[in-house]
Amino acid sequence: MSIDLAKHVLAPGEGEVLEMHGPTAGKITILVDPTNTGDTGLCTLIQTLDPDAAVPVHRHELAEQVLYFLSGRGKASLSGKEIDAIPGTTIHVPKGVRHGIANTGAKPLSFLETTSPAGFQEAFRKLSQLSDPQPDEIGQIVAEYDILIDSGTGETS
Repeated sequence: MSIDLAKHVLAPGEGEVLEMHGPTAGKITILVDPTNTGDTGLCTLIQTLDPDAAVPVHRHELAEQVLYFLSGRGKASLSGKEIDAIPGTTIHVPKGVRHGIANTGAKPLSFLETTSPAGFQEAFRKLSQLSDPQPDEIGQIVAEYDILIDSGTGETS
């Protein structure tokens, strides 16, 4: 079987970079998704959260994820339990399990995220177009892509 290497191999620094604003400020670099490979059922990206930024507690009914922390320091939550998010930490997030991430350090917090099936990257593309995203806007966009933000839990990570 022959494959088009241009669709399946990225050199260092390549990928689609999305600048994120608001509570999830930082950047997302999409590495692998159906847009560039044409046939994958997963998405792999690197998310970098600025200091004090956070991914709110949420869950996915249809997808599972693997998070691998590359740099920085933070806190993650998985099913209400707090985890130190430091380089080398790996977290598997099963379908339906509440989880979130907060950068608690002074430097950016970066992690590799693989999600199956793919789809979330489309929410990130839409969110990156907003210069000052408001909670209602964020909630509407992400709900279209199986990202269900928990409200009223008091959890922030």
